[in-house]
Amino acid sequence: MKFRYFLSGILIIVVFFGCNSGDRDEGIEWYNYGDVITEPEVIPVSHAVEQLEDLAGQPVVVEGVINQVCQSRGCWMVVEEGGKTVRVRFADYGFFVPWESAGKTVRMQGTMKKETVSEEVARHWAEETDDPAVKPEDIHGDQEVIMLMATAVSIKGGTPLSEEQKLVIEGDGDHNHTH
Repeated sequence: MKFRYFLSGILIIVVFFGCNSGDRDEGIEWYNYGDVITEPEVIPVSHAVEQLEDLAGQPVVVEGVINQVCQSRGCWMVVEEGGKTVRVRFADYGFFVPWESAGKTVRMQGTMKKETVSEEVARHWAEETDDPAVKPEDIHGDQEVIMLMATAVSIKGGTPLSEEQKLVIEGDGDHNHTH
């Protein structure tokens, strides 16, 4: 009998903490960059990549986790979800995201397409990342990427750009790629 009470107590604790664990995330706010997201439907990166032909050129909101951010100015990022990847650039270089955004959940509104980039551009992107697995010298030939040109980005737990990053963007500072 005592064993049943013990198990019941454990079950109540597990249910209580299990149910409340999601509540901790609910207090985390989304920080916006660029325009405000206006499209109501959010599609995971994996679904958007799989439906690329149907979605190409249409405004979409895609969600995933930031894997890489341009460590030069914050002018692009690589977002993953479900084993699929999309490279994100920001329309007209109209906004930037914080260098330290990797690992955070992100929603991006924009248009997607498959794009071929030159070896030179792909190597340049590799030079701007702090991912040690990405080496410019390993890139050979043109690269095919899934590109999202974002007009609006919202990062869960995002922050304003640092003063150092603002100075670099404005051309008045020097960033040593340590972020």
